Amino acid sequence: MQLWQFVWILAAVTGMTAAGLIGNCWAIVTGRRPDIWMLSSYGVTTPLRALALMAYAPLALVRTGLSYVDYNPVFAMMVLATGLLWSFLQGVFILTAFFGFT
Repeated sequence: MQLWQFVWILAAVTGMTAAGLIGNCWAIVTGRRPDIWMLSSYGVTTPLRALALMAYAPLALVRTGLSYVDYNPVFAMMVLATGLLWSFLQGVFILTAFFGFT
């Protein structure tokens, strides 16, 4: 494995880990896992709910893609690839903004 492949995998794993941590923290605080329906009502915490959902979305997409593999493999692979790409981009942001990776 070359260095650039390791860095890409590190970024994707970092994004997926951050999504899992944010989802679990949200579930501990509110008592339910983040989902799209938490944006159906407006209130003071709507921006916080939107941020939590945006950070949790890569893990939700990957879980959805993995659950649809048996029923519709093409759709499942598209959703899975979208989740992994989002996780990669989120990991790149985390590694560059907080840890100084360039």
